[in-house]
Amino acid sequence: MKKTAPTNPLVFQVFHTQHGKTEERKIRIMEAVIDLLATEGFDNTTFESIGKRVKMQRTHVNYYFSSRLDLVKTAIRYAVALGQQITISHVQKASTWREQLTAVIEGPFEWVTQYPKHTAVMALFYQLCSYDGEFRGLQNVIRAGGEDRLAACFQVPIESGKLNKKQARELARTIQALMTGALVNYFASDYPLALPALRAQTVKTAFELLEFHMGKK
Repeated sequence: MKKTAPTNPLVFQVFHTQHGKTEERKIRIMEAVIDLLATEGFDNTTFESIGKRVKMQRTHVNYYFSSRLDLVKTAIRYAVALGQQITISHVQKASTWREQLTAVIEGPFEWVTQYPKHTAVMALFYQLCSYDGEFRGLQNVIRAGGEDRLAACFQVPIESGKLNKKQARELARTIQALMTGALVNYFASDYPLALPALRAQTVKTAFELLEFHMGKK
């Protein structure tokens, strides 16, 4: 499957600057970091090993990123930005609120399909969130953004009186947790379902939850 190429907005989001040769080098470094995390592990993701992957001197890598922690933080933001870009692209193609909801749910599964090595970055991210306040804060922002995107899909049911705003927010939070749990179980264990089947099951469960809540009105 063809991967989504980083666009100018993505470069700006991650590196806070416009697209250019410097940013292209940073993207190459980020892709090397992700590949090393997925294949060699965190301990072996060093300035030296990254430099070898991108054919740069260690000092040149260090010029762009001051520390290994800085590399990891940027790699996480880069991976998350790509995932969000994929989801937004799918949502933009939807014509009904149900299609939008499906697109939001399926987006992260499509992300993992296109970029399977990003799961290693996210696994490290969740570990860091367990004890580092800065990473936990970033995760809170990501989670809140996902909930907002899901809740926005329920505007039609809210306007028709089938859901109230509180129910929509609670449902968005539950579906977000469902999506996260499904993906973590998939990449952190020998899950019995293939990714396409798990994606379909997650969408089905989310809509069952939706119908249940709308039936309570």
